Amino acid sequence: MNINATSLSVNDQIFATLEVGGKTVASICKSNFSSVNEIVRFICAMAGRFMGLARLNIRNKTQGWAMNLSLASRQCAPRPSFQTALPNQFRQASLFN
Repeated sequence: MNINATSLSVNDQIFATLEVGGKTVASICKSNFSSVNEIVRFICAMAGRFMGLARLNIRNKTQGWAMNLSLASRQCAPRPSFQTALPNQFRQASLFN
């Protein structure tokens, strides 16, 4: 395996496709990337909000390497399944009332 298999130059031609549930939600053919993280951020911003597991295929046409990444996303933070009482909602139990 080539140690520099995922190296990037800003002149490299990059093809990337983001799929969610087997459907393509974003696809690019672009150069001017300096890292794989930059590609991931760019294509996720293009796709907008998605929920679930996604597959990102990145191919560097110039250097001849490709990689597949799995991404997970959800639309919002999970809501707690319980409610927390506020301090003024507690009642003092009494045996004499």
